[in-house]
Amino acid sequence: MHEVAETFPNQHPFLRWIREHRAVLLFALLMLLMIPVRDLWSPDEPDFAQCVREMRERGSWLLPYLNGLPYSEKPILFYWLMKLCAIAGEALSGGAGFTHGIAAWALRLPSVLAAIGFMAAFHRWARRFLEEDTANLGAMMLSTTPIWFWQGQFIQIDMVFSALLAWSWLSWLAGYLLLRDHLPKRTEKEETRWFLGAYLSLALAFLAKGPLALVLSVLLVGLFLLWQKDGKAILQMRLGSGIACMLVLILPWYFAAALKGGAAYAYEMVVHQNLGRALNAWDHVQPWWKYVEYVMGDFFPWSLLLPALAIILWRDDRHHSVSTRFALLAVVVPFVLLSCVQSKQGHYFLMAYPFLAWLMAIMFQSLAEDVAQDGRIFALGGLLSLGLWIPALLLDAVAWFHAGGHRLQSTVEPFLGPLRLGAAVVTIGAAWMTFNTWKGKSQRFVRDTALTLGALFLVLGTWGFHRLDPAKNYRAWTSAVQPLIAGRQVFCWQTIRSGVMVYTDHQMPELHSYPELISKLGPGDRLVAMRREWDTGAGGMTPERRAGFEVLLSVPIGEGEALLLSRRTK
Repeated sequence: MHEVAETFPNQHPFLRWIREHRAVLLFALLMLLMIPVRDLWSPDEPDFAQCVREMRERGSWLLPYLNGLPYSEKPILFYWLMKLCAIAGEALSGGAGFTHGIAAWALRLPSVLAAIGFMAAFHRWARRFLEEDTANLGAMMLSTTPIWFWQGQFIQIDMVFSALLAWSWLSWLAGYLLLRDHLPKRTEKEETRWFLGAYLSLALAFLAKGPLALVLSVLLVGLFLLWQKDGKAILQMRLGSGIACMLVLILPWYFAAALKGGAAYAYEMVVHQNLGRALNAWDHVQPWWKYVEYVMGDFFPWSLLLPALAIILWRDDRHHSVSTRFALLAVVVPFVLLSCVQSKQGHYFLMAYPFLAWLMAIMFQSLAEDVAQDGRIFALGGLLSLGLWIPALLLDAVAWFHAGGHRLQSTVEPFLGPLRLGAAVVTIGAAWMTFNTWKGKSQRFVRDTALTLGALFLVLGTWGFHRLDPAKNYRAWTSAVQPLIAGRQVFCWQTIRSGVMVYTDHQMPELHSYPELISKLGPGDRLVAMRREWDTGAGGMTPERRAGFEVLLSVPIGEGEALLLSRRTK
C-alpha cells in the first residue's frame, strides 16, 4: 500500500515530502526542543562532561581523563564527538552556556543527532527494502518508544552506539537482500557498498562501546545464515574487506591508547570492563529475567501488544520472509545474550527497538489490509487504549485528585502545571483512541497513539524537565561551595561524583581509607563527601572519627546530599 502517493496525487512535491516524512520531522523537532531545557543530571552526564573538560584543558584527543586520571570505562568515539561538539558549539555560540569549556546543550548533541539521524536513515531504508506503510508505522512507534526518547537527549554512549550498531545490521541485511536478488539493484554491485557500509558502521560501534558490537553481530549474522541454510553467503559478503576495514579503524587507537595509558589501563579497558562486567559484575547486577521487565516499561504502551505479535508471527506464514527472520533475530539475540550477562540496564537493549518497532509495523499493516478480522482489530485497539488510559488515570489521580498522600503531593506540587497539562493530553488521546477502536478505524491506531505519546513527551520533556532541573543539577552546589574552596586543596571521600567538581575550579583526588584521609588532609584543606557514604563505615570510618570533622556546607543534589568538611582544630 502506498496510501500517501495515491491519496494526494496532485500535492506539491515539497508538501508531499513533508507528509511522507512527518514522523521523522516531528521527532527531530521534539529532540531539538529538548537540547537547551536542562543542565547535567546524574548519574552519568557529569562524568562525561568532566572527561570532556579535562580533555580540552589537556589538549588531549587520545585518552579521556576523569579527576586527573585516564578514564578506561569505554573507548574513545563518544568522547571525540562530545569534544568536537563542545569546540564547535563554543565557537558558534560565542560561549553561550559554557563553563570551563563545556555546556550541557553542546554535549547533548551527539545523542540528539544520532537519534534523529538513525530515525531518518531507518525510515528511508524501510521505504526502500520493506514497504512505505511499514516504514511510516515503524518510524511512528520507534519515535514514541520511551527509552528511545530518553536516550536521544541523554549524555550517554548508548544512543550513538545503538544507532551505529542497528544501522550496521540494516546495511548488512540490505546487502544480503540484493545479493540474493530479493530486490532489484539500482546500480551494479550495489550490495558491495551496503556490505562495506555495514562493516564501517560496526567498526565505529566498536570504537564507541567495545567488543559487544562484534559479539552481537557475529551471533546475529551466523544464526541468520544458519536459519537460511545459506553458508555460501559468507564467501560473498565481502568479509575479507570488512575485516580489513575494521582493523584499520579500530586497532590504531587501541594500540596508541594502550601505549599512552599503560598496561593497567589496557587491561581495565579491554578485559575488566568487558569480561569482568559480563561474568563478575560489580554494579547493576540483576536476575536473568530483568529484561522482560525493562522491555515492558521501555517499550510501553507498544509492549502490551507483544503477545499478539508473537501469536501472529507464529501462526501467519505471510510473515516468514527473509527480512522478518532477520528482524526477529535482531531482537532475540541481544535479549538472550544480555540476559546471560550479570550487569543489566534497560538502555543496553536499545539497539533492538528499531527491529521490534519494525515487527510491530508489519502486524499493524496486515491488520489494515485484512479488514475481516474485526475481533483482532478490537483486541489490539483495546490494548492500545488501555496503554493510554493507564498513564492518563495515574496522572489525573495525582494532578487533579490529590492521590498518593501528603508526601507525594508535597513532592509533585512544584510540577503540577506540566503534570496537569500532560494528564489532559493523554486523557484526550486515550478517549479518542477508545472511540476509534469502537468504530473499528484500525488505520488510525498507530498514528493516534504516537501523536498522544509525542505530545506527552513534549510537555513533560520541556516544561516538566525545566521545572525539575534545579533539583537535579549541580549549579546550587557550585555557587555555594566555590567561595569556600577557593585557593584550597580539595579531596573527595570514596568515589567521586563528577557533578560536585565539574563546574568548580578544582579536581578532587579520592581518599578511600581513614589512614589515607588523616595523612593527606591538611588543616586548611577541604573534603567533599556524599552523606550516605560519610555516615557509613566505609574506609574504616567510625562515629568517633567522624567527630573529628566539621560540616561546613550541606547541599541536596540530584543523587543525594553533598557535604563539604574540614578537620576540627584541637
